[in-house]
Amino acid sequence: MKQYRFIKNSTQTVLRFYIFLGVIAPSFAQESGFTDNILIEIDPETVLNEISDDFIGFGYETSAVANKGLFNIENKHLVQLYKTLSKSGLVRIGGIIGDWTKYEAEGIPVGKSQKEYTIINKDVLNDLGAFLKETGWKVMWTINLGTGSKEEAVESALAVIEAMGEQLHSFEIGNEVSLLERFKDYEDYHKTYVEYKTAIREVLPNAKFSGADIAFSGNIQWNINFVEDESQDMSEVINHYYRGGSGWSGATIETLLSHYPKWNKKLSILKRLNEKHGVPFRMNEVGSFSGGGKAGVSDSFAASLWCLNLMFQVASSGGVGVNIQTDVNQLGFQSHYSAIYRNEDNTLSERPSYYGMLAFSLAGKGELLKLSTSVHELNLTAYATKNDEEEIWLTIINKDFVTNANIKIPLPPGYNKAEVFRLEAPSIESLDNVTLAGAKVDEDGAWETDVIEKLNIYNKTTDCNIRSGSAALIRLRKQVFN
Repeated sequence: MKQYRFIKNSTQTVLRFYIFLGVIAPSFAQESGFTDNILIEIDPETVLNEISDDFIGFGYETSAVANKGLFNIENKHLVQLYKTLSKSGLVRIGGIIGDWTKYEAEGIPVGKSQKEYTIINKDVLNDLGAFLKETGWKVMWTINLGTGSKEEAVESALAVIEAMGEQLHSFEIGNEVSLLERFKDYEDYHKTYVEYKTAIREVLPNAKFSGADIAFSGNIQWNINFVEDESQDMSEVINHYYRGGSGWSGATIETLLSHYPKWNKKLSILKRLNEKHGVPFRMNEVGSFSGGGKAGVSDSFAASLWCLNLMFQVASSGGVGVNIQTDVNQLGFQSHYSAIYRNEDNTLSERPSYYGMLAFSLAGKGELLKLSTSVHELNLTAYATKNDEEEIWLTIINKDFVTNANIKIPLPPGYNKAEVFRLEAPSIESLDNVTLAGAKVDEDGAWETDVIEKLNIYNKTTDCNIRSGSAALIRLRKQVFN
């Protein structure tokens, strides 16, 4: 009998890696090998977390709002791309440009790069509000703390709430506040934060606030201090994540898909904050590599696998959402990591990371379940969920470059039907031709498939081969026989 050794009490596999010293890494095009069977057992009775309905999100610099016509109900393509992902997602507006934005009710809207002022007016805010109502999404809006005043903050907050109404999730005051030059320490920042919040509350007594917005390279102690000070009067703890800078020599596919202890440590800190104070956390600005991403990496199929895995990592740690940064960046160009890329003629195209979000929209619903996985040496992770229809989705992400995974899955009691939706591309380096269950997002922004691969079941067990550099979403269902 085949013997398995298990990793206990885990939503995902523990990763082990080979390190090659003085040897060139294997080519992505190298012929794939196969693993021995990896056994994954799902415990449907042990629920680890609930995945929030507004988990899926996008992040934009405020300059995107100044581009009249982008967030507009007549932009049918963008409306449908949002609806395809979620009926209740969250848009975060801010970024570095959030601290370089002025509101002028009758001004001419103009989007600028950092250290120049972006102007938004009443019309573009109304357009955004109508867009959000049409899609069902809400917005987290950044108040200018870096270069603005309390009086300007109040004026812009009033304009935002008038335009967004119930579609406003919360305000955040300032972007990446621990890096702002105006503050010498946390106490200095928090004093100013309270002044701004108090001024806004005088005219908007029911206003909600999230914070403190901290860069991945920033001081997370500010998050800890902020929650200790504001836990009774805040919506969400917010933080950012980039694997590194786009100019870094390590900005590669290998780096993007590798295990990153610093990231796991940050998630652990945010999870403990939530458990101690009851304040949920959100990664409200997420991209592969900062500074607009790395061409050939951030826009490759590898980014799709990275995005899918990262969203499940956050959910597994108790996070309530991930906002994938997209569109124009603080430097003034369309980022390579954009899930939805805006072309020079303002037409839109879905990049590979959109498909990672799309895969999560199928499998990342409901309850996150406990699972156990036999020990292996692949760069592979697995997550299980159960939705309101009592479907169990097992998401398996094989980030290994050359080795296919043979997966064996004992079916939980009562489940007798298994199907697989494959997230694939010609190679892990592919920039296009990404499919989910054999289908692409169509020209209108919708996705559907009639290519559902059924898995055979023997002795209440099914198995599935997962190609290197791909993912599989296995749906388990209860089929009633008359």
